[in-house]
Amino acid sequence: MEFALATFLFIFLPAVFLLYLALPWAKLRNWLLIAASLVFYAWGEPLYVVLMVVSVTVNYLIARGIEKNEENSGRQKALTVIAVIFNIGLLAGFKYSAFAVQTVNSLTGAALPVPQVKSPLGISFFTFQALGYVLDVRARCIKAERSFSKVLLYISFFAQLLQGPILKYTDIESELGERKLTAEGVAEGLRIFIIGLAMKLVIANTLGKVTASIFAIPAAALNAPYAWAGAICFLFQIYFDFAGYSQMAIGLGQMFGFTIPRNFNYPYISYSMTDFWRRWHITLSRWFREHVYIPMGGNRRGALRTGLNKLTVFLLTGLWHGANWTFVVWGAYNGAFLLGENYAKKAKLRIPKPITWVYTMLFVTIGFVIFNSPDMGYACGMIKAMFTGFKVGADTWAGLSRLFSPMVIVTLVAAAVGATPAAKLLFAKLSGKPRLALALRLCSAVLLFALCLFYVALGNYNPSIYTQF
Repeated sequence: MEFALATFLFIFLPAVFLLYLALPWAKLRNWLLIAASLVFYAWGEPLYVVLMVVSVTVNYLIARGIEKNEENSGRQKALTVIAVIFNIGLLAGFKYSAFAVQTVNSLTGAALPVPQVKSPLGISFFTFQALGYVLDVRARCIKAERSFSKVLLYISFFAQLLQGPILKYTDIESELGERKLTAEGVAEGLRIFIIGLAMKLVIANTLGKVTASIFAIPAAALNAPYAWAGAICFLFQIYFDFAGYSQMAIGLGQMFGFTIPRNFNYPYISYSMTDFWRRWHITLSRWFREHVYIPMGGNRRGALRTGLNKLTVFLLTGLWHGANWTFVVWGAYNGAFLLGENYAKKAKLRIPKPITWVYTMLFVTIGFVIFNSPDMGYACGMIKAMFTGFKVGADTWAGLSRLFSPMVIVTLVAAAVGATPAAKLLFAKLSGKPRLALALRLCSAVLLFALCLFYVALGNYNPSIYTQF
């Protein structure tokens, strides 16, 4: 179970924030946030909180060891290998062991017992963050932190522990030592948090109900209207779910004096799949670029090697998301498009932007069908229905009308507008009228929070899609 939303909003967050304000010293504030973060994680994972602390401890000690052996490259390399084996081993043991055994059984006909291991919440996020810290120390991008409490807070901070963004240590290094709060900064952080909360509660959860209903229909029973309705609802659901949580993390970070980097930059206005991946889950792309793509040679070893490097990164990106062949195929699917676009760019093809936008959103939507399907058989069946399921009767329109209530239709419109920088452009035009812009920001935040409370009262909440990763 995730941390109960009402408990978080009305008890946990106010209590932690008020205590934080009452403490006069940065070290005490850090320990308060550490304690709050451990309680936050233990609420959903009472046993695995120990695993997380052990993970932080091991990575902290390895990083210190790497720095102490600065003159001994062999020992540094050995410690780095140990860090990679330890962290990837955690993921393999807790997240991929059952998938690996099931795959072996299906390929060989063996009957090996499938491990019944529950994957800890957010393990991919905190493991990548911890491993990235060690690798940055090894690359001499940063000095190994002497203070264990700072490393523990960096990895366990409740604002972004379960679903990112994936932080580099340099993102918040200076703020782990000293932070200054201002009324304006806290107010802006709270406003950003409310926007993220509304993205999740009002849009993602509402559309998620439609998505769940349609994806529960057997693929063979789907026709084009149902398949497209499910695909489009999930397209918006996953964005507002994950981007909403990222916004909440950024807002909470600002309320406590941390600058958490942006994780999304309006990916649905992209004009290519390459552009989409520059705008989607930015911190994960950064992690793979710095710790996998560049060490493998990046684009420095010829076209063939560059293509293999990109495809490897996207296969790993897909696998990072989950222990299912659908995620592996989804990663390969995106990697193949990026390779194709790279060759098209060299051919200097000129295609009008409206066409490239349609192309991008079409194939992003198809990709997310694969992402959300229980297996590839269902994914292929749904995609087939999208393009060939033209047998439509009155029962189809009656069923869709029940799913798409006026509230759902309004939510879809809000999602379509909210996925663009329309609001940002509006406030930019009001830059010459600061009082009006401030009034609009405050009023919209209050209205959104009231709407969120209404949805909380309705029980319109379900766990984040990305928490499981």
